[in-house]
Amino acid sequence: MYKRGLIILLFLLLSVSAFAQITEEAKQVDIQTYDLYTRAIWDELIDVGNKALDSGIDFYYLRMRLGIAYYSLNNYMSAAEHFKLALEYVPKDPAAYEYLYWSLVYSGRDRESRLLASEMPEKLKSDIKAAPEKVVKDFYTEGGLMFNGDYKENPYSGFGTDTLIYGEQKPDKKSSYISLNFNIIPWKRLTIFTGYNNINITSNKKIVSIGNAPENFEVNTIQNEFYFNAGVYTGKGFTLSGILHYLNVKVNDVSAAVNKSTGGITYTKTSNTLNDYVGLISIEKSLNHFKLLLGNSYSHLNKAKQIQNGLTVAYFPLGNLDLYSVTDLVVHSENKEDTILNPSGSYLTRGIIKQKFGVKVVDKLWLEAFYMFGNAENYHEDNAYVVFNSVNVMNNRFGINLISPITPNLQLSLRYQFYKQDVQELVYETSTTYKFIEKPNSFHKIIGSIKWTF
Repeated sequence: MYKRGLIILLFLLLSVSAFAQITEEAKQVDIQTYDLYTRAIWDELIDVGNKALDSGIDFYYLRMRLGIAYYSLNNYMSAAEHFKLALEYVPKDPAAYEYLYWSLVYSGRDRESRLLASEMPEKLKSDIKAAPEKVVKDFYTEGGLMFNGDYKENPYSGFGTDTLIYGEQKPDKKSSYISLNFNIIPWKRLTIFTGYNNINITSNKKIVSIGNAPENFEVNTIQNEFYFNAGVYTGKGFTLSGILHYLNVKVNDVSAAVNKSTGGITYTKTSNTLNDYVGLISIEKSLNHFKLLLGNSYSHLNKAKQIQNGLTVAYFPLGNLDLYSVTDLVVHSENKEDTILNPSGSYLTRGIIKQKFGVKVVDKLWLEAFYMFGNAENYHEDNAYVVFNSVNVMNNRFGINLISPITPNLQLSLRYQFYKQDVQELVYETSTTYKFIEKPNSFHKIIGSIKWTF
């Protein structure tokens, strides 16, 4: 930071002339807040300063002192608002610039801090050690494993009954996941996050029929994904983003057919490819201790159409990143035209809620915990970065994340998730009469990630 002594000296030299023609009440506020500032009594300064603002008293030094008071208490989000207003009184003031820049950085508002730095003189940027402008901002990679805790507990519900003639199910057994991503800044207002994901799911196709031995086949699904998110900072805390997530899904499976002459079953390996996508437009607003995000998406997943509208509310009660709450409220509508579940072709609507809490537990270690309520069928989250497109429907999900910025350049994280998924069992009671039986399975997922900031 600029030397505090220099700021104090400026206050001493300029206070008299700056307030020669304002009210006596404002002069008293100036004297009182300056005294509290020099003695670093921050809480009382904030109380006196906010009361003065409520009464209509406002001036440059009051905003600077309030900003510095909040900054000294690590309430960077409140501090930033006062430094912005101080710059309206004294444009390009070096002290206000410097304090505002670091307030934005410590608030996690990278786009705003980057734009502010671009407006600074080169010497000031060098003096305050502002982050240099780079086209590639950071590289992010993550990978993980999933396994089915109930995999061995999946007998056929209808098998052995007098009515069953054929049944099949395909529970997921395990999966692997890898992701590679880059954050690119081709222009000071534009950020592009782009990445590639690969998911490989191993499942067990189980088939039973009257008069034949049960059969088990190991099958797999390979999913290659390409993600593109372009966000433009439009000013005053607003960011407008356009997002496209493309999913190429190759399903390797086994089909069964009854030989009418012998009554036996013929099994055939099959391969089917889906080219699915999610398109999303979102607008984000940083507002003091809050961050709000509105998103609207249209997607085509698993031969169905979806419309998803979501509101995300992030709240930072301390004015920094040490404690936060993130609430996702989603209205999801899906059109399963030409299926037995929705023969009319109308959109079926449901609600989904996800709540996350995060806290800094010790230096360089954050803990997050979340819970998701609702039926996450062909649903997406995190700006459509994560897509739930499994044919086995997820109901509820719980997770714990550990995040550690080891150095200013290196961040590591470890995440654990537990969720329930309904595995569908197809049961034929006659050659033309069938039903689906849903059997809940418990899944465990572990993901590790590395983020390197250049």
